Amino acid sequence: MTISAAPSQTLRGSGKISGVFFNAAGDVAAVASAFPLLAHPRARAAYGGHTLRYRVALYRRDSLIPFAAFDDLHFPVNDVAFHPSGTMLAIGAGSYDGGYLFEGDLVVWNWCEAHGVRPYNQVPEVVRCRYNAAGDDIEAWVRPWDEEWRPPSDGAGCDGADNDNDNDNDPFDILFSLRAPAPGPRSQPLDLDLDVAHRVPADLSAPALLVPHSDELDARLRAWFNVSDWARQDAILDVAWLDRDRYAAVHEGCQLEVYHRDGKRLAVYTGAGHGVEIIQSKDVLVHVVETSARGRPFGRQDARLYTLTDSDSGSGSGSDNGLRLTRAYDGDFTFSATRQGQVLGRQNRFPVADTGARDVLLDLSTGIEHRPDLGHYDCFNHYIRIRHAPCLFLLQGTPASSHERKNLCVVQPDGAVRRLWPVLKANRDPASHAMELCGAYVDDALGAAVIISGKHYSPDVRAPYSGFIYRKPLDRDRERWRRPIPASASAIVHLPSVDLIAAAFLDGSLQLIDAQSGALRRHARVHVDGLPTVIFAMDANEQSLLAGTVDGRIAVLDIGSLCAGPNVDASSNTDTDSATNTRGTSSVIYLD
Repeated sequence: MTISAAPSQTLRGSGKISGVFFNAAGDVAAVASAFPLLAHPRARAAYGGHTLRYRVALYRRDSLIPFAAFDDLHFPVNDVAFHPSGTMLAIGAGSYDGGYLFEGDLVVWNWCEAHGVRPYNQVPEVVRCRYNAAGDDIEAWVRPWDEEWRPPSDGAGCDGADNDNDNDNDPFDILFSLRAPAPGPRSQPLDLDLDVAHRVPADLSAPALLVPHSDELDARLRAWFNVSDWARQDAILDVAWLDRDRYAAVHEGCQLEVYHRDGKRLAVYTGAGHGVEIIQSKDVLVHVVETSARGRPFGRQDARLYTLTDSDSGSGSGSDNGLRLTRAYDGDFTFSATRQGQVLGRQNRFPVADTGARDVLLDLSTGIEHRPDLGHYDCFNHYIRIRHAPCLFLLQGTPASSHERKNLCVVQPDGAVRRLWPVLKANRDPASHAMELCGAYVDDALGAAVIISGKHYSPDVRAPYSGFIYRKPLDRDRERWRRPIPASASAIVHLPSVDLIAAAFLDGSLQLIDAQSGALRRHARVHVDGLPTVIFAMDANEQSLLAGTVDGRIAVLDIGSLCAGPNVDASSNTDTDSATNTRGTSSVIYLD
């Protein structure tokens, strides 16, 4: 463990950097980056409605905060071309889909505006793009449509003819040039037809296909800013209050960090692997993942549980340096716990179900551990992780070896499973199958209950997102209230001091919902540095909501101010036990 102040220099507003580009004058930098999906630990996978995936952010030399950004991107950014004189950029993006297609996008964006213009209805992966000297024409170098696409050869159609040019026609090495007039605000997109005659010569396409190393991009950008070093901004994967004034966070750059509520970093713990979950029980445990040396069938990561031994002092001592290795397990896990010291670990069986995987039931007080098989678990269907509850919850299919007709269950200390009720009523409709679930425990004037959110499955991948959030008591299969949601939930917490549910969604929104009635009290977009972000993790105490974001920021939000923020009306669309028609509010929450 090392103790230090948080680094003062960080590049804000960008994820993992994939490209750095400069305008002709050299006074504006365009940084292309990617943000991770919610798949940490690997026993969880939730993608529904995720909006912030790729970004081009613009910077000037005098600030590490971008002055503009473009997020309407669906593929990794490969190139950015500045207009020779104006505020326009051409953005070339795309990737191989892993099985057949080279999918892509070409966007023209005026950084003074929010939206971009696409000159083509559809385009394969764009590797390079540039304006001509006049700025009225854009040339793009693109890959073929798919991996089987081949230009006609001289020997085509000749029986027995050997095609000696097969190596020259590898679709992964071929680029074609296309030109289009620079679009204006009223331009209509064109249909693209690749012309074999416009194939880019091999001596030009080979260097265009080279991808710079991340260290090279980082050094280039730091030199432009005249900054000797800066800290990485990894997505915050989990957060937890340690006491009234201190909280902990985990991300890919460490095993654990501890902060004072004023933002001062008190400690950082480093070592093998990185933290993915903070487990609050009789002790504070940290779930750390390490790259597996075994490979299949156990997956690519192994789980380690560390105990935080210096939570009172904030500094390490003894041979464990503040984190003591407590348990080690093979494979992908997610853990939940009770305050009394019972810990449940569910092992991911995806993508291979028959691996001999076993779950974990651990009593921290006695040290007794069992390795039961609590049924099938895959990262899309069985994640729930309900925190701050007096019992251990899990999702189990019907039968237990299935992922269908899931029930919420309680695991008893002896390993017995007690089924409570189905997550959704099973019928022939595919929407009765719930995925990408998230939950929270509530105990208020209405009694003990759980809040569950999820995605309605649809066999049509192009169907708009459809999801739900509801409250049910533990002892009855009856919804107290239900609401639709805009995207899959990344985190849900109960705010007991105001009896509200805070639910963060993958579209970058945060909702405050009345825990008893289900009325929407606030619907807000979440911004950092004036730009949209997505909350990945939350925790709450009596006075503050703690939030960690996909772009590596941690915010401590006063609950009173959060509830009293400026609002505008928005309909609530709430189904409750009563006929009351309530209305919620919509606004922007700034995490700065």
